[in-house]
Amino acid sequence: MNEQFNQAHYDIKQQITHYEHDLDHFWTTLTGAVVLIMQLGFAFLEGGCVRYRNIQSIIIKVYANTAISIIMMWIVGYGLMMGKTNDSQFNGISGFAGFRFKDHPESYADFVFNTALAAAANSIVSGGAAERMSIPGYIALSALFSGFIYPICIHWAYKGWLYDLGYHDFAGSGAIHLTAGIGALVVTYMLRPRTNRFNPQFESQFKPSNTTFICLSCLTLYMAWMCFNSGSTLALSDGSVFTVGNSIANTMVGGASGGLFVFFYHYFTNRNTDNRFSLVMVCNGNLAGLVAVTGSNDEIEQWAAFLIGIIGGIIYILVAKILHKLQIDDPVDAIPIHAGCGLAGAMCPGWFDRRRGIYYEWGAYQWGVQVLGCVCFIAWSVAWHYVACKILERLNLLRVHNSIEMEGLDPTICGGHAFFYEPVREQEMKEPYSFQRDIQQLEQVKLNEMEIDERNLSIFKQADK
Repeated sequence: MNEQFNQAHYDIKQQITHYEHDLDHFWTTLTGAVVLIMQLGFAFLEGGCVRYRNIQSIIIKVYANTAISIIMMWIVGYGLMMGKTNDSQFNGISGFAGFRFKDHPESYADFVFNTALAAAANSIVSGGAAERMSIPGYIALSALFSGFIYPICIHWAYKGWLYDLGYHDFAGSGAIHLTAGIGALVVTYMLRPRTNRFNPQFESQFKPSNTTFICLSCLTLYMAWMCFNSGSTLALSDGSVFTVGNSIANTMVGGASGGLFVFFYHYFTNRNTDNRFSLVMVCNGNLAGLVAVTGSNDEIEQWAAFLIGIIGGIIYILVAKILHKLQIDDPVDAIPIHAGCGLAGAMCPGWFDRRRGIYYEWGAYQWGVQVLGCVCFIAWSVAWHYVACKILERLNLLRVHNSIEMEGLDPTICGGHAFFYEPVREQEMKEPYSFQRDIQQLEQVKLNEMEIDERNLSIFKQADK
């Protein structure tokens, strides 16, 4: 009787364990699918930030890098990232082209989640290259990033030598956002600014073309980011569900505090102008807070998430100003949001993590490991992106011809605009020096008004007589 009871108890435990594994794999797969929706957010974000004549070209790049990331991760990236580590703990050496999946079915969920993250990281680089990088060149760079540059950094952080040192980056402020943001910085620097970008006469031409797109994209990213961060638990069982709840709460608070800080900063610095309220700034502040809280949101309290979001907002403002002063042309602010705030976010576990942070009197070891990891990510990303851009430049695949840039990539190489305004508006956007034409039209309007005033005045005088 006792043996039957023990056997029944064992069978029940095994069945529960089986259900827990199924639940964990379902959660990881589901969050990976939701994370892929971030590509929709990046497409609309970048499309809203560029000029009308380049909207379709940047959306093509985002869609292309999504497909490229999936294929490259399947062929080589996932193996380098999550395969069995080699003796040097530098990269994975198994799981290429899905060969590992049949014998290890848990890899399906892991592949889905990590591939979605790779596609999101790939889109960060495309933002800095907007409006002047050639599409073939970008496709080549995208393949290199998702198949080699990015997977190596992820392996270091989550399975390799950095992980053994104790590096903690829960959802990837450093390994994901910093690596991609630094890539965007190198590409942006190598491409040089868009023509007339820093000429004061043409400043009005480089404002975002569609703030509605930007708002739609940021709300989409906000929602998907909760799965981005909480899905990094890769589990719901054995108490992980509480980590999921804490992660989502911290993500919400951090994103909100970053957005509000930048919103009010912009208001107080522009309160005497007609631009005192900025939808673009509150959206970028929200993204800055989200990036900053990503690395530590599993083991921090809500007050820390609130503070980290504000730190992200401050970093975003400072880095954006520095880039503008240095005339580094980042059309979508990918560098301050992902490189600047990613660096800050990767430092936060060393300060605010309840099990590792200086604030909780755990010493500075964790912070030192975080610094080491960030230095390695930066060096790795800079080196490979620089080499890739140099090769593309030699092959004339880096930047489009000036005439294509001035007329716009959409009408010259993409078959037409993403959507059509009225014909007059479309014609205006095609003309490269619309600023001068607008001034001439304004002067003509003023002359017409003066003629009308003089005519009315003469009529009044005749009436008085």
